[in-house]
Amino acid sequence: MPTAFSSSEPLDPAALRDAPVRWPRPSRWEEPLAWEPKSVAEAATQLGVTTVGELMAHLPRDTGEGRTIGELVPDEVATVVVEVRSITSRPVRRRGMKPLVEATVADATGIMAATFFNQPWLQRAYPPGTRLMLAGKYQARNRFRVNAHARTTDDVGAAEAAGVAQYPATKGITSTQLLAMAQEHREASADAVDPLPAVLRVRERLPD
Repeated sequence: MPTAFSSSEPLDPAALRDAPVRWPRPSRWEEPLAWEPKSVAEAATQLGVTTVGELMAHLPRDTGEGRTIGELVPDEVATVVVEVRSITSRPVRRRGMKPLVEATVADATGIMAATFFNQPWLQRAYPPGTRLMLAGKYQARNRFRVNAHARTTDDVGAAEAAGVAQYPATKGITSTQLLAMAQEHREASADAVDPLPAVLRVRERLPD
């Protein structure tokens, strides 16, 4: 009798009958990725990550710390998923620096100020209500210095999971942007074709 996944427990006929049917669609792996803006798309092309399939094959090299705002401690480097409440910019007196962008961001555990350097266009790109994945350093007085950022469809606070994947990146595209895109297309992993022949999987009673 077949057994449950990663278990020696037998599966009765009713459980087998009620199991969901999965129909992979490998063609989805050929769909192009919608990288924005153009500079990020060019960097993704250089990295060889332009389709869903290439993204699935671009594996993380490490994991970082995922946190909620309430879990952050001073000087900690971490990744958070938050929602923008408000966002403004102000000039910087230091010569050569572009206006500083400051956003009030929040999750279910708290609110903090996120600071973006030399990227004044983000005030228009990230209006209130935008969900962001932010990687950076938590500082004193409830401030977060952002090193990398990307829009995300993840639930606010979702970065508190066991770890945050760190992807190989290149100039013009960050690990955070790659992670956000991978999270957006994570269901595509079910469209992969099992490389083992069905006859072998059945004979060896391997899980699908």
